[in-house]
This record gives sequence, structure tokens and C-alpha cells, in this order.
Amino acid sequence: MKRMNNLPFVSALLVTRNEEDYIENAMLSLINQSYPKDKYEIIVIDGESTDSTLSIVNKLIEEYNTDCFRIRLLSNPKHILSSGWNIGIKASKGEYVVRIDAHAEAANDFLEKNVETILSVPDAICVGGKLTTKSLNSEDDIISKVLSSSFGVGNSSFRVSNSASYADTAVYGLYKKEIFDKVGYFNEEYVRNQDIELHSRIRAVGGKFYFNPKIKSVYYSRNSTKKMVKQAFGNGKWNMVLLKNQNSALRLRHLIPFAFVIYLIFSTIMGFVKKWFWVQEAGVIIIHLSSGVIAAIKKTKKMAEIAKMPFLFLLLHLSYGSGYLSGVFTRINKKQ
Repeated sequence: MKRMNNLPFVSALLVTRNEEDYIENAMLSLINQSYPKDKYEIIVIDGESTDSTLSIVNKLIEEYNTDCFRIRLLSNPKHILSSGWNIGIKASKGEYVVRIDAHAEAANDFLEKNVETILSVPDAICVGGKLTTKSLNSEDDIISKVLSSSFGVGNSSFRVSNSASYADTAVYGLYKKEIFDKVGYFNEEYVRNQDIELHSRIRAVGGKFYFNPKIKSVYYSRNSTKKMVKQAFGNGKWNMVLLKNQNSALRLRHLIPFAFVIYLIFSTIMGFVKKWFWVQEAGVIIIHLSSGVIAAIKKTKKMAEIAKMPFLFLLLHLSYGSGYLSGVFTRINKKQ
């Protein structure tokens, strides 16, 4: 890579709990980076896993740890992502910190491209790249197609853009570590969406995010409809909690599924007064399913998947929007 001399030291964080099916590939993707081995470290923060995650992590540490390349394992007693990231950041030795999820894999040049980007865009506090959603095996493929569709999960730049530009957020971002001294760490009151809340604080002090599609990573989706629904509901719930406590953190795209669910509830109730509301509601659902068909055709040529995906899109949006409704009644302490 360019600027081989005086490259910054980077700390790569990996927070995990009970991810025995994914953790090895995630760690290997960070171990097998093109970035010089003496210029980065890997910190695995484990939330007291009860499966074989720890044995896998320890095996890889024993195999790859050297005097010039360090992999460290830390414990995360609170089990949640935000506390894990905070533990990793505070223990990190790097000028920059970057994290991926246990359900993810970084491209071989992930660190290299991140560093090149942040050095070439000096006013950026955080840079990130493009995320591709896949399945771990072919049986889960339809879920990954739903979760990689812009109709399913929105049009964030990290999902759909192919052009480098400033952005309002970053996925698996590389941060200048100094920013945490300025805005604080991840808010451990949030079980989900901690990065959205942090990024809002960064933007509030004038911090900039930069997107480079050449920075690539893969996210492996949940492997069942039930898990997809549970994750969507939880994300919606904690988005509403975030909205109540820091309304500048979210964008309009986050609220569309909530508005959809509220509309369906309203029209269902009003249908008992005037049946026209039920007719209108049926029309909206048909439009949604039809849009789902169009989105499905863009993702697959398999007729069975095209037939099923519109209903999965609908289920995803209903779960996400219902989570928002649940979040109305969820309280947290307003502290960082």
C-alpha cells in the first residue's frame, strides 16, 4: 500500500457472545489482512460465551499470536455490544480503532483501504465502506436477499452507493480514537443501535463521516425467519428509545415502517366505522406486496423466492414498525 513508512497503528475490535458458527471466519478475516502485521492488533471482547466461542478464539490466538502481531482476549461481563466496544476502545493501543461484528467478515484489504481513506480525507472523523449481506449457507439465501434489498432495509449509502462521498454514518467504521475523548464512549444504556446514537453526538460537534465503496465487508444474515423478525423488532424498539432521548439521531428512512404500522392499526380500527378504510388498507397492502415482487425480481431469478420474498418484506417491515411501537413504552436513563 501507499505510505508504507509511518503508517498509523490500528486496533481492530471484535465483540462477540455465543457466535461459534461465525467467530472463526470473522477473526481469520482480520488476521489475514494486507496491512502490516506490526501495525495493528486484534482485540476480541467476549460476553461470557457459553458455547464453544471461547475455545475457538483461544485456538486462533495460540496459532497466530506472535511478538509483532498481538491478538488479545478480554471479558465483557455486561454482555452487550456497547459495553464490549467501550472495553475494547479503552484497552486499545491504536491511534485509530475499527470494529466489525462477529457475523461479519472484512475484505483482505479492509484495514489498508480504511487507513488510505482516512489519511486522504483528513477532516473525516470516521470512514466506512460498503456492506454486502450474504447467507452462511444456501438454505438461508432468501433471508440475505431480503436484508440486502434497498426495499427491505433502506437506501443507506453503505448498502447501495458506488461513489465515494461524505455521509451521515458509517458501517464498521474506522474512528480517530481522539473523538471518544471529545464526545464520550458508546452509551451502555442502549442494548441496540448504539452506533446511531454515538454518530449523532459526533455530528453534533461537527464531526464528519466519509464513505468509500472500496472498503468492503460482508455481513452474514440471521439464518431463519424467526431470527430475522426478532432482530427487526429489537432494532425498531431501540430506534424509538433513541428517538425519544435524542431525536436528531435518526433519519426519515428510519421512521417509515413505524408510520406504516400506525396507519394499519388506525385503518383497521376505523374500518369498524366505515368499511372504506378496510378497502383502502387492502389496497396499501397490495401495493406493498407488488413493490416486494419488483424488489424480489431485482434480487433473484428463482420463482419460488420471488413468490415468497414479498411476504418476507411485509413481515420485516411489520416487525420493525411494531418494535417502534414497543419502544414507546421503554424507558432508559438519559446518560452516556
